[in-house]
Amino acid sequence: MCRRITRAIFAAAAAGATIATFGLAAAGAAAAATGPVRVAGGHHFAGYHASARGPALVVTTRHLAGYQAASNERRLFRYAATTLRVSACKVPVAPTRNPVAVMALFGGRNWDAEIDVLCGGGAHSVLFFDQKTATTHATGAFPLSPRVGDRLRISISRNVSRHRDSLTVTNLRTRGSRTVRVTTSTAVRYHHVFMGSVIGSNADVMPLPANNTLLWTFRSSRVVTTSGVRGTLRGPWAAVKYVDRTAGGVLVMFAGKLSPAGGSFNTFLHAAP
Repeated sequence: MCRRITRAIFAAAAAGATIATFGLAAAGAAAAATGPVRVAGGHHFAGYHASARGPALVVTTRHLAGYQAASNERRLFRYAATTLRVSACKVPVAPTRNPVAVMALFGGRNWDAEIDVLCGGGAHSVLFFDQKTATTHATGAFPLSPRVGDRLRISISRNVSRHRDSLTVTNLRTRGSRTVRVTTSTAVRYHHVFMGSVIGSNADVMPLPANNTLLWTFRSSRVVTTSGVRGTLRGPWAAVKYVDRTAGGVLVMFAGKLSPAGGSFNTFLHAAP
């Protein structure tokens, strides 16, 4: 389940992601995504520098719908947080095969710290992954059993001097909170932040629904660099938007428009064409 986010992003980088400008609301996502796109370089955001205040770029993948902060900047991040509402499963398959809500700090070809939330709630529905070294990692489930509708505040914080990550989940209804601490290699660097929905296979959600279907809500998202610069997904760095398409070009998942401050958005399962 875990590490799908970085694997998918690195696969997009290797394949030469297709990038387009995008500045429309969620309702216009299908029209914007099916229009002409312009390729930026031969690989992942190479040579492309977008304004932090302008419209987000769009990257087409096979697995992701959401936003990435600082896609082409050599920033270093030490903190990310967001509030998620636990969703009911929207597809009649196992929660692990439904679109999963993910927040991750990642960088390089290996380093990844992430929290995954499965639809439906219950025990073992909130998971973590942290790459400790090039060959070892920590993974497991938080001892929480949220209900559908509960709001979870999730955060990942890095103590740079101690090379330690703290992954925390708090249920805002029950006030129950759990933290997992992982000591990592001194080589770990987190250059990017991702928040959004991730799916292992688009075949799991076929056939698509008749109407756009809300998957996950992300609210009050915050990001902090190691030097103490505070912001959101929108800035003060460029944001990149990920949409999920099949190999045949059918739009499967998309993220709605970022809020003006850049801290809130929704992800959707797209309606059948």
